[in-house]
Parts: sequence; C-alpha cells; structure tokens
Amino acid sequence: VFTALAPNTYTLYVRNTADNTCVTPSSTAITINAIQVIQVPTTSSVVQPTCGTPSGSITITTQVGVEYSLNGTVYQSSNSFSGLLPNTYTLYVRSATDNTCVQSSLSATTINAIPIAPVIPVASTVVQPTCSTPAGTITVTPQAGVSYSLNGTSYQISNVFAGLAPNNYIVYVRNNADTTCSVQSLTSITISPLPLLPVIPTLMQVVQPTCLMPAGSIAINTQVDVQYSVGNGYQSSPVFNDLTPGKYIISVRFVNSIACVALGSEVTINAIPSPIQFETRGDCENKEFILTANPLAGSYNPNEVSYQWKDKEGNLVGTNSNVLNLTDVISSTPGAPVVFPAAYSLTVTSMSTGCETTSNVTVESIYCNIQKGISPDGNGSNDFFDLSLMDVKKLEIFNRYGIKVYSQMNYTDQWNGQSNKGEDLPSATYYYVIEFNSGEPKTGWIYLIREKE
Repeated sequence: VFTALAPNTYTLYVRNTADNTCVTPSSTAITINAIQVIQVPTTSSVVQPTCGTPSGSITITTQVGVEYSLNGTVYQSSNSFSGLLPNTYTLYVRSATDNTCVQSSLSATTINAIPIAPVIPVASTVVQPTCSTPAGTITVTPQAGVSYSLNGTSYQISNVFAGLAPNNYIVYVRNNADTTCSVQSLTSITISPLPLLPVIPTLMQVVQPTCLMPAGSIAINTQVDVQYSVGNGYQSSPVFNDLTPGKYIISVRFVNSIACVALGSEVTINAIPSPIQFETRGDCENKEFILTANPLAGSYNPNEVSYQWKDKEGNLVGTNSNVLNLTDVISSTPGAPVVFPAAYSLTVTSMSTGCETTSNVTVESIYCNIQKGISPDGNGSNDFFDLSLMDVKKLEIFNRYGIKVYSQMNYTDQWNGQSNKGEDLPSATYYYVIEFNSGEPKTGWIYLIREKE
C-alpha cells in the first residue's frame, strides 16, 4: 500500500524477495490525479421578484466539474436557481466527483419581498372643456413612489393631465421601482365635447342720436339663455340705450357658461348732429316785402331741410321754402288787417337727422314803396292812397299852402282825394305826414289827379 502520493503517473513494480533482480513492471501506468481546486461561489446575477414575476432567481458564477446548491444539501448541475421566494440564501459548490470538496459563499444573497402594487387610481378632480379653455384636465389622487398614465404606455411623474381632447380615459399607475407593478382605474373618465357657442348676434335696430335725443341705442335680436353686450359688460336685456358716439361690437354669451361668447358686427353710433342755425332777414324786392332764411356756419344743407312759416297765432303761412313773400301772405289773408309790428316764426327741420330749430322774427312794417299819386276815377287802379300794410297810426294831408285838408286815425286806405268834409279835392300836389304805431314818421308828396274837370 502506497499512501500520501502526490499527483503523478506511476508504474507498479514487483520483485522477488529472494532475488531482487527478478523485477516485473506493470503493463500500464497508474495516474494519481491532481487535487481539484474549487472557488468560493459568487453570484453572476440576481433577479428580484416583480409584480409580473412574483419570484426571484440567482445565477452562480460557473466553475468546471462542480455542482451547485442554495442550502448545502440539494445540489444540481445547473448554476441557475429560479422560482425563489423572498429569503436569504447561501451559495454552495462542490466537486462533482468528490462531494467532500465543498465551498460556500462568504456572504448571503437576498431575494427581496414581492413589490406591493399601487392603489387602484381614482380621479380627484375632472375639469371639463370650456369656451375659454377648450381642453379638459384630469387630476389623479396622488400616491407615493408611482408614475401615472392615461394610455398604459406613456407615464409621467405628475398626477395632473392637462390639454385633454374630448374622449374616454383609463387612468394607470405603476410602481417606480417595479414598472411591472401597474393597476388601472375601474371605470373610464370622460372629457366632454366643447360647449356650443351661442348664435352669432345680429342687429334688430340702431337708433342714431338726434338733436332732440342726443344719445343712440342698439337693439340685438333675442336668443334663449344668453346675456347681451355692446362692449361695456353684459346684461339680460338686448336693448342698450343712452349710448355715446363711438364704435361698439355686439356679443352674446350663455348665462350658465359665460366664457362661451359669440361676437357680432361692429356698430357705429354717430356723432350728435350739429344744431340748425339760421338768420332771417326782410327786404323789399320789386315792391314786395320778402323774408329770407339762410344757414349760419354751414349748419345745414338747404336742400335737406323743410321749412314751416307761421304767424303769431300759429297759422301756417308758408312751407317748403326759405323765402316767404309777406306782401302776398298779408294781402291774401282775409279778416282783420295785420297790425304791425307783426310776429312770425320759422321752423327749419333736417330731413336726415330730425334736428329742428324755430326762430321768431318781428316785422315792423312791410312798406316798400309809398304811392306817388292817386287817380280816383273808379277804374280800380290807384283809386285810394293805400297804406294798409304799414301799421299807420295817423295820416294827415296838407295842400300846397300848408292847410290840413284831411286827417284819419288808424289809417289803412280810406283817402281817395276827399277832404275832411267829404268834398272832392281838386287835382294838385299834396303833402302827407304818416305816423306809425312804431318807428319814425314819414313825410312826402302825393299827386291827386282827376280827369279833366
């Protein structure tokens, strides 16, 4: 028996104990193998449990001619151990040919506990789209250590999802440490369609300022459940009064969704029309007394106004002209003679703006030319000394010797060549003195011509 042999190749020999020259070698050599060296086992990889794979795995760094174990009892040829429950494991390797050759790891390897899945997500708030913010927002109740998604693919750290189009959404949350740990909401969350806008507002009426009503108004066609505006706040009434000149944009909005605004057209309230100003003058034209009205400072176009002339009693004496022939008016007016000074009024009205102005004029007298003579021959022409339109207080007639031959108070046209006694005065030149009810007296000569006596 040969013991404590070092690894080598040996040939066996036997010899005769009586004759040591009698030696016989073995036909084959015998090999004493080298001692097997086993390394301390280490892990090449450790896979921890996940929600998707609720067990771990350990892979031991491979060695030649060994078996592997995690408990030192049960060995296997594979260096990979899977399906491991959470625990602490010591690694073992032993010689496949000599199970007494065993090495264990210097430290244990831990398989962690299975991760805890997040809580089923719910929305804490849902903000629906409005006309002012045409997208929805979903805010998920926050959890620690998770990410959030609305499609199960793209995740984010924030629990707020803004800018959402109308749709149905499922909320997902997953564990940041284990992305296989994800859960989804039990029901979908709906982002509603955008609210409808009101109908575009249209005008019902625009009233422009006038001289009598120095403010404009706008009326909008009515709609249901809306408020109305022309740019200065909203109101329930579609009518806006007391508007100053300027530009206004009409709009409507829903009562229950005030951000839903529909704009209409721009409306202009014109400037307040300039007041009508005019002057009235009286002049003689061809022995007729004419009143004429003319605009001041270009305040109106004479072709765009109407005219109404009235006497002091309010009787209409002329229309549609800026000229009034007062001689014709008085001569064609029946009844009592006109007493001077006489009052008249003219109202000028703009046909485009409705502005009107009334002005009074006082006519002291309308005499334009006192007769130079009379011929009382009964032919109806110059039979009388006619001063009927001159508001005469008193008429006196003197002959060429200065003797008063005729006198009449409140004279109109009574003298036709007679004396105070009613006798016909002879043809001659006479001197007259006219006293008016107002104004200075007037004197002059008048010829009395009779047919040949």
